[in-house]
Amino acid sequence: MASAFESPICAASRHTRLCTRYPDPLQNESRFINWINERMESGGYALIIPVTERTLVPLLRHREAIDDTRIAMAPSDALEQVLDKERTVTLATRLDIPVPRSWPIDSLDQLDTAAADLGYPMVIKPSRSVGHGNDGGVQLSVSYAHNRDDLEKQVRHALNHGAVILQEYFRGDGVGIELIADHGEIRFAFQHRRLHEVPLTGGGSSLRTSEAISPPLLAASEKLIKALKWHGVAMVEFKYDTRTGEFRLMEINGRFWGSLPLAIAAGADFPRMLYELICEGRIAPRPPARENVVCRQLARDVDWLEHVLRRNAPASLVRLPSWKDVLRDSALVFSPRHHFDVQSLRDPKPGLIDLGRIVNSQVKRVTDLLRRRWQLRRHGQRARQACGKRPIKTVLFLCYGNINRSALAHAYAAQRLGRDVKLMSAGFHAQGDRPADPVMVETAAAQGIDLSGWKSKSVDATMVASADLVLAMELPHIDRLLKQYPDAADKTFLLRGASAIGNDVEIIDPYGLSPDIYQTVCRQVICSVDTWLGHTQAHTER
Repeated sequence: MASAFESPICAASRHTRLCTRYPDPLQNESRFINWINERMESGGYALIIPVTERTLVPLLRHREAIDDTRIAMAPSDALEQVLDKERTVTLATRLDIPVPRSWPIDSLDQLDTAAADLGYPMVIKPSRSVGHGNDGGVQLSVSYAHNRDDLEKQVRHALNHGAVILQEYFRGDGVGIELIADHGEIRFAFQHRRLHEVPLTGGGSSLRTSEAISPPLLAASEKLIKALKWHGVAMVEFKYDTRTGEFRLMEINGRFWGSLPLAIAAGADFPRMLYELICEGRIAPRPPARENVVCRQLARDVDWLEHVLRRNAPASLVRLPSWKDVLRDSALVFSPRHHFDVQSLRDPKPGLIDLGRIVNSQVKRVTDLLRRRWQLRRHGQRARQACGKRPIKTVLFLCYGNINRSALAHAYAAQRLGRDVKLMSAGFHAQGDRPADPVMVETAAAQGIDLSGWKSKSVDATMVASADLVLAMELPHIDRLLKQYPDAADKTFLLRGASAIGNDVEIIDPYGLSPDIYQTVCRQVICSVDTWLGHTQAHTER
């Protein structure tokens, strides 16, 4: 078993003989490929199964450089097609399989025509789940637009990371046909329906049930798998309206899926079948899986309950469950057909670790929240007391990457103050000379601030020593700075501390978030710089 994380919960299973850690492919793809090659050359593995898209995509990209005979991957052409959602939609349309009305978008000029056809709410879907970003790969997700302004902001942002598809919003249950195929012929199929999803607008399931296979959904899956000449496991995901019988294809997942524990609990042992297919050349006959089996991912379901209690979903997209629904679904734990993804009497240790993590996570959240509120309130008071109390000749703006917040603060302050005060900015990111985040470049330009030629810098001792005032964006930045340079404590403050009230005195990192967040951050930075440097300018003039 391998993982990119230090302490994967499955390492505690009695079925795990060895756990090794691989380089994160999103951070260092070449190191990950080298690691795979080393594993293959060792000859100690009968089969390697990539189970996430972040591992599957680089393996596909470098397939010619690795020995893939013992790697469970579908043929390259088929895999490329299902990883590209636009190509998947094109294939389904050719096969007369219902899909949401879709518009591939490569320019904002197409938005009005697409909106007239699709209406609102509208789904904004990155063409690939792993896009490109400033530091390598970026994990992307589906979002929703409720009006024209919302649509333009989100599409403008999404296009920075790759191609985008706009789709109509189709109401229905999330249903998956999970299968294994032998060169285009389905050898075993299983169907599940999502009962709880996180987030509530649609995402990974935290509670799901097995059910009888719907003939129309199976027929659509068979067409797709045959056309792709698929070899291996896959999940064909649909939205299914049980009232009308209508359905739409959402996507094809070309690897193991998150609800795999339900299939195994119901008697569909897909990992075993995949081993038989790749290593033994044929899949042994099996009886159909059991229906009405329920499986719960406990940690995620706790999150689901929190979202429900907070009513954290737009009414236009989600029918929030009633208390009766919540109690009914909670009572399923007493049913003999109920299973947990992790908790199991036959293999108790991972489940106990998971329970401990859930409890620790909730306790830590509460204690951290209380401690953090106190710290932020104290830092806000310090900043307000210090602001304007002494002349400042040199200012250092500080954040993590120096491509968003501190870059914007530096550029705006330079524009506002001219040469009266020496300005510096930096980040903790080890790599310097990186351009500003393109979304922030656009956001800043709308405010008349030029970041087009920006080059980032990494913070060093000379910068910290020469600064009369260090203005950081978040509390962890101050903690990290003072761990390295404790003598800077008296001159280091939160940038927003002097202009905000209460404990809302941090400026979050907008990287990879929605355009609205970038605009909020931009306003906060400008207001905070005005507060600090207005006083600085007054001192200079005196």
